This record gives sequence, C-alpha cells and structure tokens, in this order.
Amino acid sequence: MRRLLHRGDQQGMTLIELVVAMGLMSLLMALVATMFVGTMRSFGDQRGSVTNSRMASTAMNEVTRIIRAGTEIPVYGSVDNTPVFLYAGAEQIIMHSFIDAGVSTDPPPLKVQFARNANNELVETRWEAYHVHTTYWAFQTTTDYSRVVARSLLAPSTTKPLFQYYDKDDNALVPAAGESLTTAQIRNIASVTVTMQVQSDGSGRVAPIVLQNQVGLPNLGVARVEVH
Repeated sequence: MRRLLHRGDQQGMTLIELVVAMGLMSLLMALVATMFVGTMRSFGDQRGSVTNSRMASTAMNEVTRIIRAGTEIPVYGSVDNTPVFLYAGAEQIIMHSFIDAGVSTDPPPLKVQFARNANNELVETRWEAYHVHTTYWAFQTTTDYSRVVARSLLAPSTTKPLFQYYDKDDNALVPAAGESLTTAQIRNIASVTVTMQVQSDGSGRVAPIVLQNQVGLPNLGVARVEVH
C-alpha cells in the first residue's frame, strides 16, 4: 500500500509581503483622510462665506431702511426744522426716521443711532418720541432698546468707512477724523453711501463680504439707491 504524502499548498505571507500590504493600507488611509479633511474644509469655507453674506445683507437692509425713511423734525416756534442727521461721522450716525409712516394716522418718528463698538460690531440704538405742543415731537432721554445688527466687521478703514456723505451734486462731505460733519454740512446731506465689510471666518481662507449701497433721502426729494 502506498503512503500518500501531503504537501501544504497554502503558505503564510512573507515579511516583505506584509510590509508591502501595510504600506499600501497606510497610503489608502492617508488618501481617504486627505479627501475627508479637504471636503470638511471646503464645507467650512462655504459655510463661512454664506454666514458673511447673510450677516452683511441683513445689516445693510436695516441701515438702508432707516436712512431711506430719514426726515426732518419740525420745531415748535421755529421756522427751521431739526435736520435728519444729528451726528454724521465715518463710523456713526444719529438720525430721525419715520419708519412706520403709512401704518398709522399719527406715526411717531424715531431717533436712531448706528455705531461701531470696540468689538467691531454695528449696534442699533433707538429712542422713542412723544408729543409736545399737540402735534410736535420730542424724544426720550433714555433709550427704547439697543441691539447688535452686524458682528465681525472689518477694522475701520479711512478709504472705506461705514458711512460716506454726499450733497445733491454728489460732492463728498467729509467729517474730520472721529468727529461729525458740521451742522451746515449736515443740512446739505442728500445721500449716504453705506459700506458693510464682514469677515466672520477666522481661517483666512474665506474672503470678506463687501456690500455698498448709496441711499438717498426720499423725504427730502432724493430717492437714490445704488447697490454695488
């Protein structure tokens, strides 16, 4: 009787094959990780850009709405009205606005301030009006409310300030640094250019959003609105 000898046809991996397999696996894992990180970074950049756009447009809409409704305030016993703007600076405005005109038989005006704070936020503050001498208006000395309308503004810029002012002939009215236009200049304001520059992304990969509107004052006969 013949004895059958069996030889194993399957052998284990050699050391070289194991090293090669581990190298290929590491390369594959690195490629997957790179694709994942790239995808997440792209998603984050897109989200940052959308956040910038939304914040800038929301703030611009609010500022534009208030400026377009700007109006002078009659003064009891005086032929001269109080002008639309009480303060007109590069980073701050204080003005009168009839934003509720048309929804009431006797709509009250508002005194509104837009100002940049130390955190580069744009803050809106309002004061309510009350009647004096029957049909004339005065304003409360305490604020009605205050809220942040834009965060993450770019640092103040002398070339692109928040607010720039023009007369009816489109001549620039430039306030002194850190100050308001003079009363005489304020009475000549016919339009305001608002520049909103927002950068909420700290990675440096997403470009800031820059919106610019030139807003006229329809109540003074200037109804210009130009969007850039």
